[in-house]
Amino acid sequence: MRGIQSSITLLEKDLGEAVEFQARRIDSLEDKMAAKDSKFESVERKIARLEEKLEVTATNLNKQERLSRRNNFRVVGIPVEKDEVCEAIVKEKVLPLFNDASAIVIERCHRDGRGFGDKPPHILVRCGSFQDKLDVMKARRAVLENEPFFIVDDLTKTDLKEKKNWASKVSELYNQGIKLRLTGAKWRDATGKPYGSQ
Repeated sequence: MRGIQSSITLLEKDLGEAVEFQARRIDSLEDKMAAKDSKFESVERKIARLEEKLEVTATNLNKQERLSRRNNFRVVGIPVEKDEVCEAIVKEKVLPLFNDASAIVIERCHRDGRGFGDKPPHILVRCGSFQDKLDVMKARRAVLENEPFFIVDDLTKTDLKEKKNWASKVSELYNQGIKLRLTGAKWRDATGKPYGSQ
């Protein structure tokens, strides 16, 4: 009997030591998990700050690109001719349709891209001043109404995406008598206020 009792005592002692060891191990794991959780939360905060900075940087880059395109417009729909000189095409076919065409200064122009399918690439035109571009943009619809080509603003990819995203809504509003223009990456009403702002 004494042998059984001493075996039980020994087992109890071993079991107690094993439980204490496992308890210490669990405490250690809990401490490590708490440290990992804290580090994870810190990384999440850093990622959130980086995402904010990235968004601000992307917005600023788009503003800079928009500024670099400020004097530009695109002529869409003029077929490509062999050995063409884009500046001559613009000065001979496009500008004579406008009043005071001789006052509009063209700094440079060239084809942009390869075109899409059977559509010819746009002719990208840079005016000598922003006012020259504005004169063209204001008169373009009336002047080019019966022409096989048209003129559009030279938008950044971000602004073009915004324009396409809202195209159907803007068209719907136009049919209701509300006219909007895309300016500074926002659709604006006649007063210049972004549409939907109070």
